[in-house]
Formats: sequence, C-alpha cells, structure tokens
Amino acid sequence: ISSIERKQLIDSYYRPHHDRLTKAVREAVHNGEQCLVLDCHSFPSKALPYELDNSLDRLEICLGTDEFHTPDWITDLAARTFQDAGFNVAINEPFAGALVPSVCYQSDDRVLALMIELRRDLYMDEATGEKVADFLESRQKLRACIGKIASGPNV
Repeated sequence: ISSIERKQLIDSYYRPHHDRLTKAVREAVHNGEQCLVLDCHSFPSKALPYELDNSLDRLEICLGTDEFHTPDWITDLAARTFQDAGFNVAINEPFAGALVPSVCYQSDDRVLALMIELRRDLYMDEATGEKVADFLESRQKLRACIGKIASGPNV
C-alpha cells in the first residue's frame, strides 16, 4: 500500500483503538486499582514466511508475557486454566510480548498484561475460512477460560 493509504489506515483504526485502550487503562488504575489487559489474537497452524523459526510445533494456545507487566501468577493461572480445559499451551512461542499502553509501559506496575494467541484451526478451516464442526464447543471453552483468567485471584 502507499504511504498515504498506510497513514489513513493508522489514523482511522490504529490510533483510535490505542487512544481508547489508553483511556480505559488510565480510568481503571485511577484509584490505585490494578488493571489486566488481555490482548487476544489468532495465528495460523503453519508458520508464515516472515517468521524466523518455522520448525516449531505450534501448540493450540500461545501466551505472550512481558517481564514487567506479567507476573508469574498470571502466566501460571492462564496456562493452568487452558490446560485444564484440554488445550496445549506454549509460553512466548511462536509469539512473545503483551500489549501495554505506551504511557504505562515499564513504569506502572498496576497495569498487568497477557497476550492470548489462539491457533486458528481451533475455530476455522484455514483454507476456506469456514467454521470448524466443533466451533461452538471451542468458543464456549475459550470464553470460559478467558473469563477465569480475567477474574483471577488478584485482578
């Protein structure tokens, strides 16, 4: 895409999204409370050409962490929750990191963060984009897991 189209996309989608996220996080921690940012994505079952290591066994759930914003208890809770629901889990593979608004990054320990990446074949046929046969069951299990993590013991 052209640099003009890129700027339009950033101004139309990226900036408003991150402005809303920053505002929500600031409001959540305003009274000294903690805030947990759960950033959810999906990834293909096979590595894309830009990925450095395409030899990894891509487990169903990838949890991305940040050394400052993801305490061990969150990683442990999330991994255990997904494993108890029957999913296999990797930490920071094939993707690492967690989304934190830049104004809080590495400076506000009340802002907790975890990235949750789902392998796409859990919910769709990657060739056609159609839902898989057990889509509703997978969705229900994933929603329950995310709910448990979001209402964890210290959030």
